[in-house]
Amino acid sequence: MKSRGLYVFATVASVAIIGCSTDTDPTPEAAHAERLIGTYERVSPVPAPDGSTAYLLQTVELEGSTSPNTVTQRLTTEAFFDEGLTQQVLAYESVGPCEVMRPSSIPGGFEVDCTNDSSTLTVFETDPGLLQGLGIDDCDLAAGVPKDVSNGCAAPTFQVSACVDMDVFALSEDGKEFLWGDQTQDRCVRRTTDLEPAGFDRVP
Repeated sequence: MKSRGLYVFATVASVAIIGCSTDTDPTPEAAHAERLIGTYERVSPVPAPDGSTAYLLQTVELEGSTSPNTVTQRLTTEAFFDEGLTQQVLAYESVGPCEVMRPSSIPGGFEVDCTNDSSTLTVFETDPGLLQGLGIDDCDLAAGVPKDVSNGCAAPTFQVSACVDMDVFALSEDGKEFLWGDQTQDRCVRRTTDLEPAGFDRVP
């Protein structure tokens, strides 16, 4: 399962569109996987450990896959000290496949099963107090050097587990907004039954 964001700062968001199927059309799952492909992002102001305001740039890249009904998800969470996104604190990235399973009970959504292939964390500020406040001081981090954190050293800020992440992906009807399932639920145990209230805008 992929950690979905910097929980010390904030949590993240998610959703999908159902395509028609005929005898000659792709299955709804394959059509939806194809429709999902693209890059989506959002910027959110969030509280920093010292009580100031930080800013998260969260990017979801969904790429095509050689496996049927599957997309590769690349999730990046970048934290900045400033609203202009010039003073970067860290970058977290997780990558793995997501199989589009079936239409969801959530209107417009499709159930997906995601697994995590890699999780890396890069810091650009190494102040011990900041790293401790973020809960990532056990990862032996060096400025500007990506670090594999799949061993859990960055938990609970970046919680990485070996389970199948049972989620929901959806798109707005015009394809410009991507949403996923409620991130407060334990998706290792059961599939989410709600969508996050905020989504990601498609990058042109």
